[in-house]
Amino acid sequence: MGTESQSHVLVLDEGTTSTRAVLFDAASRVVETAALPLDIDAKPDGRTEQDAMELWQKSRQVLAEVAQRAIRAGRPIAALGMAAMRTSTVLWDRATGQPVAPLVSWQDTRCGEQAEGLRSTWGERADRTSGLHIGPDNVPLHLSWLLRHDPELRRRAEAGQLLAGTPDSWLVWHLTGRPESGPTLTSTSCASSSGGMDRDRQDWWVEFFEELQVPLSLMPRILPDDADFGLTRADLIGLETPIRSIIGDQTSALYGQGGFEAGSVKCTHGTGSFIDFNIGPDPIVPGQGLDCRVGWLTDQAKAYVLEGGSFVTGSGVDWLVNGLGVLEQAALIDQTYAQADPAAGLVCVPALAGLAAPYWDSQTRGLLIGLERGTTKADVVRATLDGIAHSISDVLEAMSDSAGVAPKLMRLDGGLSRSDTLPQLQADLMQIPVERAAQSEFITARGAGWAAGVAVGLWDSPQAADATKEAGVVFEPRISPAQRDARREVWRDAVGRTLGWRRAESA
Repeated sequence: MGTESQSHVLVLDEGTTSTRAVLFDAASRVVETAALPLDIDAKPDGRTEQDAMELWQKSRQVLAEVAQRAIRAGRPIAALGMAAMRTSTVLWDRATGQPVAPLVSWQDTRCGEQAEGLRSTWGERADRTSGLHIGPDNVPLHLSWLLRHDPELRRRAEAGQLLAGTPDSWLVWHLTGRPESGPTLTSTSCASSSGGMDRDRQDWWVEFFEELQVPLSLMPRILPDDADFGLTRADLIGLETPIRSIIGDQTSALYGQGGFEAGSVKCTHGTGSFIDFNIGPDPIVPGQGLDCRVGWLTDQAKAYVLEGGSFVTGSGVDWLVNGLGVLEQAALIDQTYAQADPAAGLVCVPALAGLAAPYWDSQTRGLLIGLERGTTKADVVRATLDGIAHSISDVLEAMSDSAGVAPKLMRLDGGLSRSDTLPQLQADLMQIPVERAAQSEFITARGAGWAAGVAVGLWDSPQAADATKEAGVVFEPRISPAQRDARREVWRDAVGRTLGWRRAESA
């Protein structure tokens, strides 16, 4: 372990609905944190956008707040790590640093039809080259759409006046003053998640960008996840410190769970739920619409992961509260679930933003089936949470088939994992223990913190960092395999009824 003079690491945990700064000490304890919400604009036509300047300004604000608290408390900071939202796309002016279009969110479905069309000709090549299923969250597709719908943006892009990247690139560019200090940068895990990286070459997939007519001059340079990404500027956040890790948020959570060995599995409940399955240092070509991406590439390790997930978890609870008004507040979800009638027979397929793996139907929409005169608000809440748990089970079953092995334990983190109901539902439906991490809302940040800390010598190895974590809570299955099978059969019937949905065009 490093000296006391380098005993803390600062992390920017940049998500979809909030951005948060977290300060960890050498015992992996959270000693300071600050967070701010982020607005998101979900339009009826499937476009889902955010304000890139809001993202930068609020990220800067939370980093400055935590940095100043640390300085006042005499807590030296050795490095900055970043756990970053992936597959969202920012396009900005190289000279001014101003965005030239709204940030296109990973939840955006505007490219759904284009993705479906490309899968017939590029699908197998994508599986082999990028390792990712071609879906509407593909960054090159986002850029293709923006340039195709605005000739002036295309002109400026081809003239070299614009830059593009995922949110990590945008934030590092601003934090380090990139207009003066060099090219924009991204990490291997973030680039691998974009759908535009050649996984074997660990560089941009030239042929795919050419097919989409997206200039490669837009794209950042790809570095290992624990590279030196430059120094933060003291005039921006009150601190000059090296940025020594950038990891895509989902694999950062696997890293922060200590999932360094092949066979380790975690599920993070955020806006959506994402499952990551460590398959070791060698990639595979998975089936059933799963992705095989670089989990992390560091000086000490390289890990590939199978990944899949559900687009709707925290956003589904928000829909229950603010959309339907059937749940008074998110904190009451366990209490409300318990008030529902287990025999009500209501089933919810929470496909509010389409279905991801293993179905990959961006056009389908949510389904509530089994409504009766006696159906209550609590029944809707129960059916929705059940549907979220079933969606996660679908992904794990597909992963087990592709990897050829079923996991013996799932590690759990993220905001909604604080619910006791959802972890128990997962254990019941998957028939394996589920371990909820202590301080589960900080696990994603902890992964990036550990990677940065190892890079600067705060910990000698990832395993040494992992040895400092607090034990979690384990949920064991409470229903029989036969009961599980019966519930899964009803679920599959409901999913089959919503696949292929096409809404009628308005007159």
